[in-house]
Amino acid sequence: MNITSHGQFKSSLPSGDLKDDKMDQVRELLFGEYERLNNARFSELEARVKELELGVHQRLDALQARLVALAADVSSDQKTAFDELARGIAELGERIRTAHRRDQS
Repeated sequence: MNITSHGQFKSSLPSGDLKDDKMDQVRELLFGEYERLNNARFSELEARVKELELGVHQRLDALQARLVALAADVSSDQKTAFDELARGIAELGERIRTAHRRDQS
C-alpha cells in the first residue's frame, strides 16, 4: 500500500496561482459590473471637475484683467481729481493773497 506523505499531498494540490485565478474570476463575477460602473462614474466626475477648474481659471483671469483695468481707471480718476483739487487750492491761495494785499493797501 502506498501512503502519501504530507509533503507529497501538499505538492499535489493546485498552486497558489490557480487559486488566485479562480478568486479573480469569482471576484469578477460578483463585483465586476459594479467596479466598471464606478470606474465610468469616476471618469465622468474627473472630466467634469477638470471642466469646472478650467472654467474657474478662465473666469478668474477675466476678473483679474477687469480689476487691473478698473485700478487703472481709478488711478486716472484719482489723479484728475487730485489735480483739480490742487488747482482749486492754488486759486484759493492766490485769491487770499490778492484779498490780503487789497486790505493792506
